[in-house]
Amino acid sequence: MLARMKADLHTHTRASDGTLAPQELLARAAAQGVSLLAITDHDTVAGLHGLDTSAYPDLRVIPGAEFSTR
Repeated sequence: MLARMKADLHTHTRASDGTLAPQELLARAAAQGVSLLAITDHDTVAGLHGLDTSAYPDLRVIPGAEFSTR
C-alpha cells in the first residue's frame, strides 16, 4: 500500500504576490501536514534565499519560479 503524501506544488511568498514571508509559509505548510512544498514566486527566487528548513525535517522544499512571457 502506498503512503499518502500531502503536497502543494504552487505557492508564492511576499517575494512576489503572496501574503506570507517564506518562513511563515513553511510554518503554515508544516502545520497543515504538507510534506512536499514548491515555492514558485513570479520572476524571482528571492523567497528561497536564506530559507531555513531545519525546523521542518519532514517538509521537502522544491525551488521553482514562474516566468512572465510576452
